[in-house]
Amino acid sequence: MIGKLKETIEQLPEKDAKPWLHLILIRLDQLTKIDVPKEDMIEEIQHIVQMIDHQPPPQTDFDMIHIAGSESTAGSLKVGLERNHMVIGFWEMFDIGPLGDSAVRQEWLQDNINIFEESIEEEFSRVFKKAIEELNQIPPHIPVVLWTADNAHEQIFHRYILHHLRNIENEVVLINATKGYGKLQQSKQFQPAHSGQIMPETLKVIFENDSKNILSLHARNQLSDEWLQLKETKDLLRLWRSGEIQGVREDYIDQELLHCAQNVQKDFANNEFVKAARIIGEMYGELEGRFNTAFLEYRLRTLAYKGYFNLKGIPKSMRHYSVRLKDREGEKA
Repeated sequence: MIGKLKETIEQLPEKDAKPWLHLILIRLDQLTKIDVPKEDMIEEIQHIVQMIDHQPPPQTDFDMIHIAGSESTAGSLKVGLERNHMVIGFWEMFDIGPLGDSAVRQEWLQDNINIFEESIEEEFSRVFKKAIEELNQIPPHIPVVLWTADNAHEQIFHRYILHHLRNIENEVVLINATKGYGKLQQSKQFQPAHSGQIMPETLKVIFENDSKNILSLHARNQLSDEWLQLKETKDLLRLWRSGEIQGVREDYIDQELLHCAQNVQKDFANNEFVKAARIIGEMYGELEGRFNTAFLEYRLRTLAYKGYFNLKGIPKSMRHYSVRLKDREGEKA
């Protein structure tokens, strides 16, 4: 199967290969979390490979434009929607860091957040700026579909986009993927907080059900103004809670993170070092995805620098270092 998958991906243009790879990784992660048998996982990946093999030629004329706040959501939309739908995907994390000045924001992210093997600067240059260029080239006659969900990043993101598009006359549809998923009465074991957690075929159904949710000019202006208000805030961490975007201190989850690390440490004999990725994965699950893993890693690393942990390895990513809790005297816990 791996050989067939590799061959199929290599035959795709680079811009088409990445959404499919994102989809495969997301789907494997979802299946692992619900303990799906290995045979079913293989069957699922084979199904995706068949979908890739049967893709029609690229579409050049579009009837509708979708805007998503993550590359994973954009990838799923590209797979699930008809070929006459263009998708613009952004790379951002509006739930963390300063919002007021883009240069200050980029510097804060560069100094504090580890993202894969690429620098924040490269990601901004390659993905975010390209998406802005596509946004500025939207023809005036094509309807725009803006995707959001019940999390701080996507809620802030759609306000940012509406401010950026404040002068266009295009019809704008706003779709909340979390609420759309809830209407489908899917399994209660999985309630997505992020649109990128939803499979392509389900996103398509949500779109078909909610494609008439056209924003009024008044609603668009109000949401655009809310972005301007958010830009003035000084918070470095934001939550979506009780239907509102709320700013909190960046150490908001530190005590929970320490408690989680303590529980994970108990699974290891003789107080061994624990991979940072293990603790972050546990914490991400406990918090039901309400905080992105990049922020969790930043706080774990910060706590290590403050002396709460012994540190082993170079913390250039969560997989490159391990930690071990200290006791109050600074020795091993």
